[in-house]
Amino acid sequence: MTEIESAPHIVRDVVCGFCGLGCDDLTIETDGSAVRARDTVCPEAARLFLRRADAREPQCSQYGEVTSEADAVAAARAILAAARAPLFAGLGVDIDGGRAVLELAARFGGVLDHAASEGLFRNYAAVQRTGWLATTLAEVRNRCDVLLVVGEDPTASFGRLFERLLPASPLFAGSRKVIFLGEAPGEKARAQLGGAETVHLPADDLVAALEAIVGLARGRTLPGGTVGGVAAADLAAAAAALTGAAYAVVTWNGATLADGALIAERATALVDALNLTTRAGVFPLGGRDNIIGVNQLLLWRLGYPLRTAIRGQVSEHDPALFSTEAALKDADVLVWVSAFRPEPPPDFAGKVIAFAHPETRFARPPEVFIPVGTPGIDHAGTVYRMDSIVSLPLGALRVATLPSVAEAVRLVAGDAP
Repeated sequence: MTEIESAPHIVRDVVCGFCGLGCDDLTIETDGSAVRARDTVCPEAARLFLRRADAREPQCSQYGEVTSEADAVAAARAILAAARAPLFAGLGVDIDGGRAVLELAARFGGVLDHAASEGLFRNYAAVQRTGWLATTLAEVRNRCDVLLVVGEDPTASFGRLFERLLPASPLFAGSRKVIFLGEAPGEKARAQLGGAETVHLPADDLVAALEAIVGLARGRTLPGGTVGGVAAADLAAAAAALTGAAYAVVTWNGATLADGALIAERATALVDALNLTTRAGVFPLGGRDNIIGVNQLLLWRLGYPLRTAIRGQVSEHDPALFSTEAALKDADVLVWVSAFRPEPPPDFAGKVIAFAHPETRFARPPEVFIPVGTPGIDHAGTVYRMDSIVSLPLGALRVATLPSVAEAVRLVAGDAP
């Protein structure tokens, strides 16, 4: 009998769960177990949606030696049962996987933190001190006429950001202006911005320059010729554009800014000043690997966000003490969870249990490695967009040969004392 080769299958309007933008219009080509993104300008999607048909899925291992799933599960359970201070970190999972990890942490105790939480907590510092008025992706798309981008060109981390934020839309007939305070927009950003007017203010002190714009928006004058490396006249023009906008938005990526907490605070102050006479909002960037969804999950279940410890069925939150970096100093077991990307765990001298992407390369073999499938490729799941408003369904693109995080973690928790 002659074997008939099947043609590649095209799946349209696929949701991408890798960054917080939640793009839902990708075209994916599947051919058996092979998966690849087609015609996308996003390097993250192109890289992370790529699965080769000839790639062998790794098996469970202990100390780098192949073992059965049952033996790996039993070893992980024994390590957790003997642990004094486990840390559940990485947490790149869909909502169901997050639930399973939370249940495991509740059973054995431990600290919970996401690999991308630094930016989130820089923003939280501002929210805790002053509160803020945040906008959504839909409102930016449909209403924003002046956008202030603080820091680096965000398309380095969010490849299609301006395409998503400021598309050519029949719902928005007016002209748009984008002010870059800090790094100049790159070629990709300029291509996506199309006909929008762009202004670049190359600040060497973002906090000072943003503070000056806040003062100008409040009606003050600047005493010097430059502030933060930006000419006073240019800062005044930026402030005038923002105060004259129908809907101004300030955006930044706290994860890439050393002074992210101060930037978030100044951005909030600017929006407060603008809202006295017009409409404005902040749009903080972030959200990779479903950090927003996992954070929401902890808030629903524990009443606390990430960087929370569960000990003796009691939860305690401390954003400094329970960050991954700080918690590693006290932990004796690291449970590393990274299903969206092959991100290795941080250096750690204690025992490591990894529920990780099959292509993960470890600096040293973990005590237990259970390879898991990727949400949105190997199995269905749910993630949250960066603005915390929309939950997005991920679909399976191929027949899974690896368990989901939820399935693998629940095997470890199943017979625990």
